[in-house]
Amino acid sequence: MTFIICEAGVNHNGDFKTAEKLCQAAKDVGANAVKFQHFSSEKLWGDDRIKNLELDDAEFINLSWLCKDLDLEMIVTPFSGESVEFVQTLNPKRIKVASGCINRWEILDAIDPKLPVLLSTGMSRWDEIEKAVYRLDNPLTLLHCTSIYPCPPEEVNLLAMETLSQFGFPVGFSDHTDNEVASIAAAALGATVIEKHLTLDRYQEGPDHLSSVDPITFYRMVQSIRWVEKSLGDGVKRVMSGEQVLRKVWKRD
Repeated sequence: MTFIICEAGVNHNGDFKTAEKLCQAAKDVGANAVKFQHFSSEKLWGDDRIKNLELDDAEFINLSWLCKDLDLEMIVTPFSGESVEFVQTLNPKRIKVASGCINRWEILDAIDPKLPVLLSTGMSRWDEIEKAVYRLDNPLTLLHCTSIYPCPPEEVNLLAMETLSQFGFPVGFSDHTDNEVASIAAAALGATVIEKHLTLDRYQEGPDHLSSVDPITFYRMVQSIRWVEKSLGDGVKRVMSGEQVLRKVWKRD
């Protein structure tokens, strides 16, 4: 079954109560996990440009407790080696490496080698992905991604998932389009993981709201992906059980 992640990211706009609502929304739409980003604006950019989007460590701990109560996996993307160390104190089942950090060895080297890694590959050349894959000694899932917010359809390039599969790891899709269509198509193409931005209001100020979908659309996407999974079948061409009656009408036997 496709593992579906609600990327809450920074769509909480630095407000803990909104982050809690995003967790509840992720549960309500039928996602398997909700994901946040742990960073210090000062350490990441050298200034306070996105300090208003930060949540502190205590708030992350509280969110992890909430997700346990909801029976919802919480995933966190760290943006420094120090951040990795904190995230791992939350006892995550997996960790996400952002596209912008694929060549930041401080981050990759700090990850416990037994912890599964979702490695996002946006804005990356093949050789950069290759170096990151060889650097990590972890169970990996490679996420095809286009780092444009929102991403137009002509830049999505879903067939790159097949190319990434040459590394021999499961492949998924991190979707930055402004609707659910590409994620559904990615599931049909065999994506093992779908990550899609969730927002409570697409028209809020913030870097990711316009490349996100609201809970109603996210729920529709989840239901569509589950329908696609059932529709794919096993690939064996045969007379299906529901065809037997019409087959008799046509005297095919």
